[in-house]
This record gives sequence, structure tokens and C-alpha cells, in this order.
Amino acid sequence: MRRRVYVPIWLAVCLIVLAQVPVAATEYAFVLSTDYWSTAYYSTIGIEPPRTTDIAVEPVSTDPVAYYDVDEDMVFVINRYLADNIQVVDPGPPFTTIAQYSVGNGSNPYDIRLVSNEKAYVSRYEWTTLLIVHPYTGDSLGVIDLAALADADGIPEMGRMEMVDGNLFVALNNIDRTTWQPAGPGKIAVIDTQADTLIDCDPVSPGVQPITLQLPNPYSKLRYDPCRMELTVSCAGAWGGIDGGVEVIDPFTLESTGIIATEAGLGGDISDAVSTPGLKWYAVVLDTTPWPNNFARLVSFDRETGEVLDTLYHQTSGSGSYLAGIEINRQQELYLCDRDVADPSVRIFDTLLDTLITKIGVGVPPFDITFLQVPHAGVDGQPEQDPRELCSLTRNSPNPFRTSTRIAFAVEGPSRRVRLEVYDALGRHIKTLLDQSMPGGSHTITWDGRDSLGRPVAGGVYFYRLRSADTSGVPSTGRMILLR
Repeated sequence: MRRRVYVPIWLAVCLIVLAQVPVAATEYAFVLSTDYWSTAYYSTIGIEPPRTTDIAVEPVSTDPVAYYDVDEDMVFVINRYLADNIQVVDPGPPFTTIAQYSVGNGSNPYDIRLVSNEKAYVSRYEWTTLLIVHPYTGDSLGVIDLAALADADGIPEMGRMEMVDGNLFVALNNIDRTTWQPAGPGKIAVIDTQADTLIDCDPVSPGVQPITLQLPNPYSKLRYDPCRMELTVSCAGAWGGIDGGVEVIDPFTLESTGIIATEAGLGGDISDAVSTPGLKWYAVVLDTTPWPNNFARLVSFDRETGEVLDTLYHQTSGSGSYLAGIEINRQQELYLCDRDVADPSVRIFDTLLDTLITKIGVGVPPFDITFLQVPHAGVDGQPEQDPRELCSLTRNSPNPFRTSTRIAFAVEGPSRRVRLEVYDALGRHIKTLLDQSMPGGSHTITWDGRDSLGRPVAGGVYFYRLRSADTSGVPSTGRMILLR
């Protein structure tokens, strides 16, 4: 009997929107390879068959990770331990390095995120200050001190970062430098990128508080799912101990909302986890057998139960081999960095069938991967402006709020008819705040927490939606929290 699969409405809408995103004329996988000792470089793989590969384009440090900024259409290689610099790479052939700058000797940078083409943040594992820089010149624009969020050794061990709705989320590993084990639960520092200050995530407790996780050592990339409007991070805990898992964070209420997989459930240390748009989940899991025979597995798992559904690949040879970075591209293909010393390669899987499509050798074992996929550039016939940008929202303030909140939006051009509505978490219409022609420029509308009949609504999560007659039915949405 064929099992019927029910897809939530929110997911169906998200999949439709994603399916309509135009694809750039040429897209690439940007792969970092390293032997951790003397040789490291980046290679490129064409995403479409025949997947033309250019190996060892230019050198990088032996401890690198990469970030592709879609808005800037630029690759930033974070050269970490003992290199301490950012390498800026043009994302088109011949993929040359166009800039490189230090972020502090001995700082051990871990990630970079851009606010604009003139301002970026760099997390530094060895230092207590988050660096603010010009992303292309490296000129320092200031620092944000995170020492107050450290454990007893005074260093918070900043890790990976993500930007959501104008706020920067910074993972803090909080490692005890005496034992090199987690000193307690991991933390997420939240930065207001307009004011360059820490946001207090727990106003009830004294001092400025971070998001406190349930699990220790948030090791992986912070990944934002725009369909579920949530962040996820893989917490490795103590390496070799079964104390980590995959944790979910609400970037709007600024709190951990639970654990969707544990190392006990998946059977080993979890180094990373990814999903297709809100639906299928995959993780890299390290076997519990002692090194060097603790080989790694790529598994799919059930988000609701945390149980392994299938093992797509399991290393069985190559002393000290392991699996590294995983990413899923717009074509719903999963790329896996297989560091099998006898056969290092990038393995590409079809996530619809969970089968191997092909594997591509890149010489030195691959470690990290990012996709160079630009939604609105380089496509024949693509309009100069995304219609959703004709009428755009910014986040409401304050959020959360008790009595009223201001919703800001901008209208492009001379004037456009816009409609701003509020819905509850079940999708029920609460109130129409605006439905009229508005002149071009910035505007602010206040919602007082009342419905269309003037009655106070209950506390909880609400959504506001802005639609313009020029957006072909594609709305902009935001999320707000009403406290009662």
C-alpha cells in the first residue's frame, strides 16, 4: 500500500516560492580541501552536468571555511588557526582572490557576516571581542566585547554566525581551557547590528543575557530555515561523549525551542545537520568506536522522533578518515565532503531518492563546501528588480511588545497601493491595518494589539503581511510576539 504523505500548508507555500526562484546561468559548488598540514586550496564544481571541475584554483590556509554572501555575490574564505585572515574571492571564473586582510594575529577567526558592502562582523575564537570591519579592506570599524558571556576562563570561544531580521546570532562554545571540555550549556549571543550592542535575551534575569542552549558546544554552522522561521545548530558536546544533538532556536522570541535529534538517538557525535526546505533531515554522525576507527556515517533522520531513517553512506576504511561539511543546493542535491584518505571526494546525493548520484575527486581531502547560487543575477530575461522588492518590510519594534508595536515598510517608486494585515498563528485574519495608496518612501504603522472590532487579542505569536498591487501576489511577512 502506498503511504499518503501530507504536506503542511506553510511548507507547500514555501516550496512553491522556492521553486519560482530563478536560477543563475552558471552555478558552482565552492570546495575547500586541506591536509591540515601543508596543502590546502579551493576547487569549483559545476552544479549542472557534466559538473565540470577545476581543482586547486588557489591556495588557502590549512584550516579554512567559506561563506558566500548572496547580496554581495562574493566568497569570503575564513582562514582560521595560525592564519588569522579573511580571503575575498571573486565567485566567477577564473575565481581569483581579490583581497586578503588580517583580523588579528592569534585571533583564530571562525566566521564572517555582512550587513552591507561597507560593514561586516568577524567572530574570533581565541579573543573576547567580536570584530567589526570593512569586508573588502579589513579596516577596523570597532569591536563588541563578549567577555561577560564567557565561562570561568574568560574567553567565550566564538564560533559560527548567522544573520536573521537584522540581528546577528553568534554561537559561543564556552570551552574550559583546562580540560578542553564544554564548561556548560552552549550560548548564542545576539547583536543588534544597527546599534552594535548585545540584545538582552532574558530581561527577567539580571544583566544582559544570551540565549542559553540546552546542549553544550554549538559546533556546526548556524542554519536559518525561512520556511519554519527557525535556526538550528548541531551541538557536539564533548567529543567522544554522547551528550550533544541538534537544537532549534526561535530567532524572534530569542529562546531555545527544543532538541530534534540527540547523539544517543543517532548513535555518535553529530558534527553537522541539514534539511531540505523544512522536510527531510540529514546528519553526519561519528561512530563511537575509538580513534582511528571511529568512521563516520551520513544518515537521514525523523525530526519528530529523532530516530535514524536510513544510512546513505558509511565509511569502512581509511584509518583516521571522517566526513566533513554537508550542504544542500537549490536542486535538492546533498553534497558531502568525504575525507577518506584512500579515496577523498565530494559525494553528491539525490535527496528525493536518497541515492548517490556521483562522486568527484578533488585531490586533497575536501573539508568545507558552499554553493555559489545567485537568485537574481546572470539570468537572461530576468527583470532588473525583484517584484517583491517594490514594497518591503523591516522588522517591527519593539518585539516582543505589551501594548503596541510599530511596523515599518518602504514603498519604491512614486506611489503604490499597499495592504498590511495581521494574522494569528493559525492563519486567522485579525485586522487590516492599511489598505490604500501610499507615496514612495518609508512609512510606519502602529498596531495596538486589538482585532478589527477593537477587542484586545490574547498574548502569543502573530504575523503581519504586506502586499502591493505590483507584487503579483507575493507578500512580505514578519513575525511579532505580543506579551500579556
